[in-house]
Amino acid sequence: MAKLLEKPEELKVTSNIEGTPLTISRNGKVERVTRIYQQWKVQEPPKQLFDQETLKSYFRVKTSKGLYDIFRDTVSNAWFLGRVCE
Repeated sequence: MAKLLEKPEELKVTSNIEGTPLTISRNGKVERVTRIYQQWKVQEPPKQLFDQETLKSYFRVKTSKGLYDIFRDTVSNAWFLGRVCE
């Protein structure tokens, strides 16, 4: 069962030149991404009149600690944990 987080948790992520995550840092611990199961993108409309559209790049990744859905907000370039899969 997957646990969707009420508020996404910000992560530190290292990625390759294509933007594929290689490691994630969660609670001060670095976890190496050992497998990427899925990758998809979601485009969200602007929340206010003069805002930009938001494009989020999602990845379902496996690390030694678990299976996670993480995403990168392409406007802010910040990474977030959206779901912990069990």
